[in-house]
Amino acid sequence: MTTTTTPATTTHLAQLHLDLTNRNVLSDLRDHTNLHRRICGLFPDNTGTAPRTAYNVLYRLERTENTATLLVQSTGITINRTALPAGYTTNPVEYRDLTPLLDWLTPGTAVRYRIDANPIKAVSIPGRRGRRTALRGDDAVTWWQQRAHRNGIEPTLILDSPNPPVLASRNGAQRAKIASVRFEGIATITEPTALRHAITTGIGQGRAYGLGLLSIAPHQQ
Repeated sequence: MTTTTTPATTTHLAQLHLDLTNRNVLSDLRDHTNLHRRICGLFPDNTGTAPRTAYNVLYRLERTENTATLLVQSTGITINRTALPAGYTTNPVEYRDLTPLLDWLTPGTAVRYRIDANPIKAVSIPGRRGRRTALRGDDAVTWWQQRAHRNGIEPTLILDSPNPPVLASRNGAQRAKIASVRFEGIATITEPTALRHAITTGIGQGRAYGLGLLSIAPHQQ
């Protein structure tokens, strides 16, 4: 009797070095709704499902004073770089297959991690619809510790730094401000399966706006 095994879907990472003099780039950076649409436009739209959902699309913007690098992660296929406007990037797009990293995950192994996340809590109001409140400081760190534990890692070092709010237009005009905190440091892998799922599908709210992408790398002690 022959047993057929379906191969695991490949997880891809594309790195785009953005040209900060390009009008399309500047427009996308001013409004993450535009950036979200731009990224979704790099994937097929014929699956019957939104590209972000169909391909587990996650992204994170890495900014310095003079540079902007966009990390775009997806499963199954990588971005179609030819769909980018002319001059959008300063260098050729860099690609990486994350399969070796995901297969390497082992309990007890130390890793470095980074994530831009939206730490929030639900606040109930009697007689009214509840609302979500952004967490800061120690409350945000506690939120991350709890999420990290659920998703297969135990942080041993947490560095937290608030990011500027993510600005995203809604209904064509109104702008929403989405709280963002960067968590990075060192952690120990506890549950590789949970961690693999978290890496490929993201953590928390705001994934359409550049939040929730968890990046890890081996920690060299």
